[in-house]
Amino acid sequence: MACLGRRLAASPAPLRLERGFCGGRRGLGATPGVVHAHAKHYDAVVVGLGAFGSSTLYHLAKAGLKVLGIERHSPIGHGLGSSHGASRIIRLAYFEGLQYGPLLKRSLQLFHDLQAEAVARGWASEEPLFLRTGMLDVGAVFERSLQSARVHNLQHEVLTGAELNKRFPGYRVPEHWQALLQPDGGVLAPERIVQTHVRLAQELGADVAVDEAVTCWQVEGDGSPGAGVSLRLAAGGGGGGGGSERHVSAGAVVMAPGPWISQLVPELADLCVPERQVVGWFEIEPSSRQHFAPERFPVFVIEESPGGAAYYGFPEHGDLPGFKIGLYRHLREELRTPAAVDGVRRDAGAADEAALRAGAAAYFPGAGSGRLLHSSACYFTNTPDGHFLVDRHPRHPQVILCSACSGHGFKMSSGIGQLMARMVLDGPSPAGSSSSSSSSSSSNSSGADGGGWAELLPFRFDPEGRPGHKEALARFLR
Repeated sequence: MACLGRRLAASPAPLRLERGFCGGRRGLGATPGVVHAHAKHYDAVVVGLGAFGSSTLYHLAKAGLKVLGIERHSPIGHGLGSSHGASRIIRLAYFEGLQYGPLLKRSLQLFHDLQAEAVARGWASEEPLFLRTGMLDVGAVFERSLQSARVHNLQHEVLTGAELNKRFPGYRVPEHWQALLQPDGGVLAPERIVQTHVRLAQELGADVAVDEAVTCWQVEGDGSPGAGVSLRLAAGGGGGGGGSERHVSAGAVVMAPGPWISQLVPELADLCVPERQVVGWFEIEPSSRQHFAPERFPVFVIEESPGGAAYYGFPEHGDLPGFKIGLYRHLREELRTPAAVDGVRRDAGAADEAALRAGAAAYFPGAGSGRLLHSSACYFTNTPDGHFLVDRHPRHPQVILCSACSGHGFKMSSGIGQLMARMVLDGPSPAGSSSSSSSSSSSNSSGADGGGWAELLPFRFDPEGRPGHKEALARFLR
């Protein structure tokens, strides 16, 4: 299996970041929602610089907009959100739904383009942003993945469990199971992708604020679709703990704050629910390490039965030794209050380790008895149907809402960021100022087909077809 092109730095040249605001003059805000004489104005503000916000910031800056990105933690690429952990899977045969196919192809190409642009600027070193290993969909996910591969004309191969075990000796799955091997899958480097998007955005003129969080936002004037948006920022991660405050204003805002989205948009509290998710790296027996190398170990999803335990994992690679494995929604540990989100346990407890070790022991004998070498906790932000939410605010279409997670979003962050930037460039329209009908607000914003961002239309508000959306929209429109 091949790496993509030349190699990119494991740590790109330092981002031009300091505590607080980086680039531009601090404004002294007064009343939230009112344009203050000293507030700096932007064409667009992106709230949250994880996977989706960083990509959106880059594409807005690339389009020539005056843009600000705001991140509540530091440094860029930190380990306190949903976009860390050294590796993420990208796969094109997608059992979660056929609607993802075009977006996945777009995103993979954009990750290639991102690396090429970074390399062209001289940010080269040992590890690539994308490592092609191939992807295995094993067990109960096989039929849906096979359908996706056929519908989207993807190169693929069907294997029995016995054939899989023989070809990839690190695996030991039941011989009668079936698996889909899709060669274009592989490993993404999440922290460095986020850092590269932000660094390139800065090179293109974007301002970036770290260790600041939005504590209040309001549409200005009469609240019409063409009105600006005022945001109040607090230093120190947004806890409101006495840090300095300032105001900025913008013609458009993209809300991509991950698990903090319902703190900024309370109407989404029951629609976008954060959950703690832990992955672990297990020690590999010395005699088996060769079988876990990237060229001999495709990334995988193994689902034991329909709706049952679903494990995912990676070859040994990069700076962290060991076999990395996760169990999708492993303890179903929902975090429904701000205190629960901010106080989430970051290390692995006994229950976390037991849930992960069960999968390692069952299907990967070379690592199932090894020590837990390292663990990482992040957030899933789940919707009731497990699909993304990307749409204009039902009352304020100059504000775009993005909760594209449910545990499977990073791989599409490059494409979603590009398409949300197009939504900003298209601008809102009066016809798109409400999502109260069965058609979403976004379907009206740039023609019935979504204009240049039609791939996002499956993820809009849909009160008739998606669970929880009718109730959420009622909260917006009270």
